[in-house]
Amino acid sequence: MPLSSESAVEVAPGEVVGRGVGRRFKITLSTSRSLKETILRRELPRTRELWALQDVDLHVRPGEAFGIVGRNGSGKSTLLKLIAGIFAPTTGVLAVGGRVGSLIEIGAGFHPEFTGRENVYLNAAIYGLKRSYVDEHIGEILRFAELEAFADVAVRTYSSGMYMRLGFSVAMHINPDVLLLDEVLAVGDEAFQQKCYGAIADFKQAGGTIVFVSHDPGTVERICDRAILLEDGRGLEEGPAGEVVRSYHRRLVMGAEKPGPPRDSEGVERYRVHEVRAISGEGLVRDRFTEGEPMALEVWIYAEEPVDGARVTVGFRDGNGRPVGSQTLTDVRLRAQRLERLRLHFPGLPMREGRYYVDVGVGTGDGRSELALAEHALELTVFGQDSGASGPIRLGGTWELPPVDGVGEG
Repeated sequence: MPLSSESAVEVAPGEVVGRGVGRRFKITLSTSRSLKETILRRELPRTRELWALQDVDLHVRPGEAFGIVGRNGSGKSTLLKLIAGIFAPTTGVLAVGGRVGSLIEIGAGFHPEFTGRENVYLNAAIYGLKRSYVDEHIGEILRFAELEAFADVAVRTYSSGMYMRLGFSVAMHINPDVLLLDEVLAVGDEAFQQKCYGAIADFKQAGGTIVFVSHDPGTVERICDRAILLEDGRGLEEGPAGEVVRSYHRRLVMGAEKPGPPRDSEGVERYRVHEVRAISGEGLVRDRFTEGEPMALEVWIYAEEPVDGARVTVGFRDGNGRPVGSQTLTDVRLRAQRLERLRLHFPGLPMREGRYYVDVGVGTGDGRSELALAEHALELTVFGQDSGASGPIRLGGTWELPPVDGVGEG
């Protein structure tokens, strides 16, 4: 099923090939203006162009699980919608082999006034399936979605989780060659999510192709064989999922595009994060803490050559690899051939119950070059206090700079 404004590409069932893919949107600006704007800016433009994707190359092999990772606004969902055929690329060539099943947006392809059962038939017709096939599998589809009791209720009354369950069940039962999955799975409860991931694993084992978008790099690494990293609509890296996810983490910690850590002529790193450890309020080195307990994160950095105005960023990720918070110290002086100790003090540990990983990145003051990076430098376990706290984590730590005189000792 080629989708392109240029020459088509021959692809096998389950294969996805993109060459120089770009997608431009025209955004209509507000037509309402104040009297002042009307007088002073008579020729206000009515539209502007936005390139959501530019010059992206990718190749998903038949039977492969392929991940798309990147920050919000990087173009992940746009690329997935191009593969789904929701719209065509503005530039480049994109071809998809075989039938595509997709779960991209909650309620996409459903008519709100139709019942769940009627929407199954509607979606099947969109995918080109015969009514006789749906007659044979309708019970199985509704059972998997756990919606037998709501099969004859209008879907406008469904919750977002019910929408997701029905959409996923339909997508899995149309026998697709390529299955497209976006963050929509996140709205389901944990038990159904595990059920979905089991079905995904079975689909992959049977030779189906999966293209998976997620903000959870740990899930991408667990499910996918390979992945592509997008940033500002461009493909930065494509390769084994683990390597791409680590590159994504590096960018989250350092906050900008940078080359790898500098090395000397013999390949030895000139800068390194020597050690990271957690210190309790009693001054003990521990890796297990209680929510709200005082803690200091101690970071030891070695510099072969001096650096003035370095930036040190500490990032926390949960047990699934999702970033949960970071804190940066600027204007750090690193002396030559010294171990410098930094401390990040927390009067009360803000993390909820769970397992956390600590990443530490060291960069130049302008944020353009990475000097050192330590991923998984420390693993912490936090036990809850039944506080009922939820929502985003606010670190709120206070930095302690290296001592002016003397050499730090490990």
